[in-house]
Amino acid sequence: MSFTYYTVDVGIEASQIFWSHDSVDDHIGLCEYETTLPVFLAQLPTDEVILDAGCGLARWVFYLRQRGYRVVGTDYAQAALVQASQSKHSAPLFASDTLRLPLRDASLGGIISLGVIEHALEGPGAALRELHRVLKPGGVALVAVPYDNPWRRGLINHLRRFRDWQKRRAGLKLQFAEYRFNARELSGFLREAGFEVLSVHADDFHPPLGKGLWVDSSSFFGYRVGLFDMAPGHKRWELNRRGRLLQACANLVSPWLIAAGVLAVARRK
Repeated sequence: MSFTYYTVDVGIEASQIFWSHDSVDDHIGLCEYETTLPVFLAQLPTDEVILDAGCGLARWVFYLRQRGYRVVGTDYAQAALVQASQSKHSAPLFASDTLRLPLRDASLGGIISLGVIEHALEGPGAALRELHRVLKPGGVALVAVPYDNPWRRGLINHLRRFRDWQKRRAGLKLQFAEYRFNARELSGFLREAGFEVLSVHADDFHPPLGKGLWVDSSSFFGYRVGLFDMAPGHKRWELNRRGRLLQACANLVSPWLIAAGVLAVARRK
């Protein structure tokens, strides 16, 4: 794996922090800021059932159903599904482990897996094979993982390793959070699971939001003032002046320089 990312153990599983401090409508609103939104709308089938495997607060389920797609959602975090089901939005949601989906072989026309497979300590192979199992031949999978981008490889990863060392010396308990992959690794894992990779895309937010820089340091590039709190008048994922300046300069060169994730479009053979 390109890079292993750890977080301080605060009693919340690292994969669940993203959805646990915002409303469902906050999450749905993020879809319009996604740089990969055109890929979703162009690649997902409109006449087949699509599963968002690891849907969290079901933002893509609700958003895409409003656009006419037949999307259902699943997650093993029942608290997220309860919060989603208690919102004003409605969609079929069910709890399950994405490694053992309660679905028949070749039963889906599309799969969405965003920020899920990187959380398996043993690697993403088993999760991808399960997605392959439930997808019809010719079905499309959109799979996104954190991207080990050039900015991270050149600076952030080294700072992160140093900070992890400091935290361990201070007696803090760290927990495995995720792996960060490059595009070649993600493509390789998909091919090993039986997929044909059609394309890869840089995954981030449009300004004034920023996914990669915000994750790298939400207090330096954004408006985080506590462990989870935002400065008054500002929201999660919003970049401050220095963050927006770096984002603009990097994107002039390439969207891959600071992208938070890499999204692969794959097809079951």
